[in-house]
Amino acid sequence: MRFSGRTMKNKKVNKESVIPMNIMKGIKNFGIGTDIESIDRFRKLDPVSGNLFLNKIFTKNELEYCFSKEKASPHLAVRYAGKEAVVKALGSMGKVNPNYKDIEILNNENGVPVARINNKGFRDLQVYLSLSHCKNKAIAFAMVTEVNYYG
Repeated sequence: MRFSGRTMKNKKVNKESVIPMNIMKGIKNFGIGTDIESIDRFRKLDPVSGNLFLNKIFTKNELEYCFSKEKASPHLAVRYAGKEAVVKALGSMGKVNPNYKDIEILNNENGVPVARINNKGFRDLQVYLSLSHCKNKAIAFAMVTEVNYYG
């Protein structure tokens, strides 16, 4: 496939539907990942009991955010799905997976979920994340790009 807006297998390509090459400039590698989780898995988790799972997977900031909500389970489930999606994206790039706690998903000032990887070996990566949940399911989609700062 060519990104010039010319022909592809003798068919005319609509220039507006083609990804321009300059968008991909500077991206050395990228990966995508998705995950879906049942919210029921997270309904009985309690931060007071010192739950090993919660403390192994989530940062203090994530737990504070989730348990500040009336129902923490959808927020825990969707953040777990987000971490899984990031791990899958990294795996598709051939990257060794970080610790789940190194992947932190918080909301920015506009309420948009933002993921960052708090590990020196992942500083050249940018994470893009989309999270959603309904009554009983949580889903996440992640795209991770490795930027080539030298080219």
